[in-house]
Amino acid sequence: MKLQTKFNLAIVIIFSVVAVFIAALTVYEVNTLVIRLAENRVKIYMRAAWEIHDGKIARTRAALEILAQDRALREALERGAPTDDLRSAMEAMRRTQKMDILNLISPDGRVLLRTRSPYNRDDSVAADPLVKQAIATRQASVGNIIMEQERLDIEGSELLERVLAVANEPRGMFAGAAVPILADGKLLGVLEMGSLLNGATEKVDAIRDAVFANEIYNGKPVGTATIFMGDLRISTNVLDGQGRRAVGTRASQEVAQRVLKEGLPWTGRAFVVDTWYLAQYDPIRDPDGKVIGMLYVGELEQKYLDLLRRTLIMNLAAIFLGMALAFAAIFYLVRSVVVPIQTLSEATQRLAAGDLAHRVDIRRRDEIGDLAHCFNQMGERLQMQRSELERDRQQLQALSEQLQETNRNYIEMLGFVTHELKNPLTSAIMGLYTVKDGYLGELSPAQKKSLETVAKSLDYFQDMVRNYLDLSRLEQGQLIVKKRPLKLQEAVVAPALESVERQAQDRRMTVENRIPAALTVNADPTLLHVVYEDLLSNAVKYGREGGRIVLEAEPREAEVILSVQNDGEGIPPEKQAQLFKRFSRLDTPGATGKKGTGLGLYICKEIVEKHGGKIWVDSQVGEWVKFSFSLPNGADHGAS
Repeated sequence: MKLQTKFNLAIVIIFSVVAVFIAALTVYEVNTLVIRLAENRVKIYMRAAWEIHDGKIARTRAALEILAQDRALREALERGAPTDDLRSAMEAMRRTQKMDILNLISPDGRVLLRTRSPYNRDDSVAADPLVKQAIATRQASVGNIIMEQERLDIEGSELLERVLAVANEPRGMFAGAAVPILADGKLLGVLEMGSLLNGATEKVDAIRDAVFANEIYNGKPVGTATIFMGDLRISTNVLDGQGRRAVGTRASQEVAQRVLKEGLPWTGRAFVVDTWYLAQYDPIRDPDGKVIGMLYVGELEQKYLDLLRRTLIMNLAAIFLGMALAFAAIFYLVRSVVVPIQTLSEATQRLAAGDLAHRVDIRRRDEIGDLAHCFNQMGERLQMQRSELERDRQQLQALSEQLQETNRNYIEMLGFVTHELKNPLTSAIMGLYTVKDGYLGELSPAQKKSLETVAKSLDYFQDMVRNYLDLSRLEQGQLIVKKRPLKLQEAVVAPALESVERQAQDRRMTVENRIPAALTVNADPTLLHVVYEDLLSNAVKYGREGGRIVLEAEPREAEVILSVQNDGEGIPPEKQAQLFKRFSRLDTPGATGKKGTGLGLYICKEIVEKHGGKIWVDSQVGEWVKFSFSLPNGADHGAS
């Protein structure tokens, strides 16, 4: 199979797999995002609902606290004989506040005065949780309580009739407050005021209007609110099939179990009467902490489903359009690479067959163009060498010199090819890590393990290329130090740390960078980066997995001492002298199975010495190893 065909087939397979995966991932992510957004909004709505619910009770408490300071009320309690004027004033207050009950109660829990018929019936309400708490603590008590039939009956027959009209349930939920009346620390009595929630619509409509602005979507209310007594809807703006408020209906068993029995909020999709809502149910507790009902807030699910559908269509359309364009671009790029390679392959075959006069006509400003140029140069040189060999066959000395020149040319070409490999190799490594880390899709364990093996080989290949390039520059005298004042942390250490970050994370190693941010040295930033990158790479490679890497700087009068230390097996003293020699590798247990060229520390030594400094190693066998090097002071340095 030709290379062009292989590339085309690979592109089709890869883009098909990526397209399917990204589409599935997009569907999942968008769906999760929209649902999470909806649930978070419902939770926010619930907090607003509680503020409205509790705000009404708080205003009731505030009104009672003002009334508790009334002089006429206190005098009436001290005399033990409430007057008709007091009753009239309190009844006017109850009507103004739109309350169902306002009672004046004695310290032992007996009703001294009611503001509705029967006005003067002397009954005990000491068991009322609000009254009981206010008497016991001598502080205001607020909240919701359940009033049974007996209590409703004595508070007024119309209250009992109202709760029976809701769902034929002879009890009601009361929301209000009880405030103690105190004089010089003595409890004179208690004021209790509040209203029944059964059949009331003020609170739930206030919640709906404040949170949802009474918005309608496709003929359905976007938001609804409900107050439950137990699992029974007693106040709601949810409508039934006839357009009436759905009071008297009950919550699902799942919700009742979670909220009423377990006392926990319930959030999720809820089928309310005849429509799906994204809802939250919170428990309503009485002052004793007992769950007596639920507060519900729900937002129409269809609104989010339509949003989800539109979002998915737009995202998927953008993804497939982008992938189609990328496919076309890659196909064109691959073809632009493969066709010249085929031309070079044919030319190489002709050259191998002896046609040294054959040349390729490829004019490009990239690596392939450089390769074609080198090929033509090689052909020309080979042709020239053949002519010279034919012409000077008898001149052995000339032949020897020509062979030496050819050898140098090949060495230069090797350096050239190694240099040209650097950028493609870097791109290959970045692409490999992109695939390995799952950015283009989740991999199976076997695939990931295989890619990790390839990644380690490429990392080693990259280190080898870098070291041989640096060695070539050293040997040819091209390693020129261009010193300038620079901030060590910003210009050298941070980029070097970034280059080994992935390897350090893979080995679960922590880096402690103790180099001051303002430390300034006089050095060549590019060459100093080579030193730090090699020392950090060795620290990650030979350090203990899960250990530390510590970077330090010690400014002195004439020089600054820089060091890189790592936890590890250490280096025996008798083997430390080998470290900075060319192609030297130690046979310690910690180095077993780890690849290297043996050039890194030699290059570090050459760079440091060209800066006028020196490099050395300290180690505690079995504990740590620390590489240090000095740089002469040529600029002010310090830490801030």
